[in-house]
This record gives sequence, C-alpha cells and structure tokens, in this order.
Amino acid sequence: MTHSRQRYLVSVCQHRSCSRSGSEEVLKAFQRHQSATLMVSGCECQGQCGSGPTVRVMPEDIWYCRVQPEDVDTIVENHLKANGKPVKSLQNPRMHPSHSAYANLAAQYEAYSQPQQGE
Repeated sequence: MTHSRQRYLVSVCQHRSCSRSGSEEVLKAFQRHQSATLMVSGCECQGQCGSGPTVRVMPEDIWYCRVQPEDVDTIVENHLKANGKPVKSLQNPRMHPSHSAYANLAAQYEAYSQPQQGE
C-alpha cells in the first residue's frame, strides 16, 4: 500500500494589524514553497490581532503567531515536509493547550474534573 503525502493549506492573515507586522512578506515566503501538497493563501482577519502575523495550517488546525519571513523555512522544513512536527516555539499559546503556557492549567483542570471520593 502506498501512502500519499499529507496536503496542507496555509492561511496567512493579511488584515490590518498583521499587515503592519509584515504579513505580506510572510505570505510571499510561504508562496515560494507552494507545491502540489502545499496550498498557500492570504486570508482575512483570524481574530488574533495582538499575535500577528498569524499563520494557520490545516487540516491540523495549527496556529502560528508572530511569524516572520525568516521563520517560514523552519515551518516548511520541520512541519510541512520532513517530519510533520509543528514548530512549538512559534505556536500560538492561546490556541494550543499543549503549549507550555497551558500545562499547569491543564493539570489543574484534570485534577478538578476527576470524581472525588464520596461524590
């Protein structure tokens, strides 16, 4: 059985605050990598204006924040090509509970959600 390579859609916010932070250059950098397995497009506001430029990768729904053109090769090589592992250091912590910023909160919720003796 042959496995086809994962196909990705990369959306780069082009709205005002992301644009002021250089999202047009980020979009151009991703477009240089466009292929049969990587579709790249600019998009409207993704609601993460304080974290721009914002990049969203589907189908995994991975959100990257404060992406700069020099980060694009790292995202493409590590996440979208070679090993399929998202670049944790660039992930938006507001969107990824597995991010270290949420580790304590997740542990607290897990403890809270477990039934207590006598309940």
